[in-house]
Amino acid sequence: MVPDDMHVREGIADGSWIDKVAGAQSRLAEVEAEVCADYVEMEALRKRLFSDGKDNQVRRIGLRMKTIADERTLNFLSRKAVIPKYGFPVDVVELDTRPSDGKPTGVALQRDLSQAIAEYAPGGKVVANKLEWESYGVKVVSGKAWPVRHYAYDNARDFKQWDEEDTPVQTGARKYLVPEFGFVTPLFKKPSEPRGRAQRLYTTRPFFRGFGEDATPEVKVLRGVQVTKAMPGTLVILCEGRNRQGFYICRSCGGHMTNRKATHKSPSDSKCNGTLERFSLGHELVTDVVRLQFPELQDEWQAYSVAYAVLLGAAEALDVPNTDLNVTIAGGIDPAEAAIVLYDSVPGGAGLVAQLERERVFDEVLRNAGERVRGNCGCDASCYGCLRSYRNQFAHPYLDRNRALDVLRQATDI
Repeated sequence: MVPDDMHVREGIADGSWIDKVAGAQSRLAEVEAEVCADYVEMEALRKRLFSDGKDNQVRRIGLRMKTIADERTLNFLSRKAVIPKYGFPVDVVELDTRPSDGKPTGVALQRDLSQAIAEYAPGGKVVANKLEWESYGVKVVSGKAWPVRHYAYDNARDFKQWDEEDTPVQTGARKYLVPEFGFVTPLFKKPSEPRGRAQRLYTTRPFFRGFGEDATPEVKVLRGVQVTKAMPGTLVILCEGRNRQGFYICRSCGGHMTNRKATHKSPSDSKCNGTLERFSLGHELVTDVVRLQFPELQDEWQAYSVAYAVLLGAAEALDVPNTDLNVTIAGGIDPAEAAIVLYDSVPGGAGLVAQLERERVFDEVLRNAGERVRGNCGCDASCYGCLRSYRNQFAHPYLDRNRALDVLRQATDI
């Protein structure tokens, strides 16, 4: 759809069109560097294999180089989310299914980055085109580095994050990297026949990093709840592995694994002398956020119980899938108190959580949330019929609909 003159003038006046054009140019430069790096890597590998006398593998690499060079431009740009395909995908990465025989696989395994960091983490497998594809490493692009951050938290309210270049200021700090170039399969390993549905090994957990530095949150009170007006905020979504053990990733080749090894091979099946470092996998999402400060929240887990009730109540009130929204806990106006942070799951926001500022909508959200935890499901504390979901597995042992009901009753007539 071509925008009319008025929208063009408004976009130029407030700078939004300039930002969009600059963003598209930046993304195009990143993609250009990525495809050049792929081709250069294959070229160097072909020379090495040729000198080693591995003629069959030389032929396969030659076919792979031809595949990279001959891909249609429009197909490539849409696959890399530079131009839209069925929508306007952003923050999309790919599991690069590099074929063992050099021929195109016909498989495009693209995921939103917040989903990819769980599905394509070490040991992650997906089934496509009747084959099982395994992630072997984080994709490396020559001349570019993954964003790496330090972070630390004892609970969600005191989540802290800072750049790797800064000196760590807290004991027990860890690191996460953002795999913005995607993931890769092993080059010379054929995909296997699936033995069943691929299991999801890991989940993710969101943390609220905060509003913009210059932001001035506006607060109003609805039903005794302090509601911060919807505004852009930054969420950090982390995949920390099993029991928060993280993953071991090589910055040189991108190879990843769950256990540290003395030696390892790169995704291109060559010996790598790089060092394995411990990381979590992360995604940074800037979107619309509404902060809700309920009175007398006793602790973090009671806050989470209320939060997931409100999330499901909001999805019902707005008539959207609950996956369009997400929720976490953060410090409130008083950082020592817990507050609920409800946000749109899509980058930039979709205007969903902003509707909670309207008193009629907020009342409906609270009523739906209260009905959710009244006990119609018959569980003692929580179940998939009231508060639990795949996304909040980390909180399952602590979710309690009765404690959520105690808080919601103060704001509703249930």
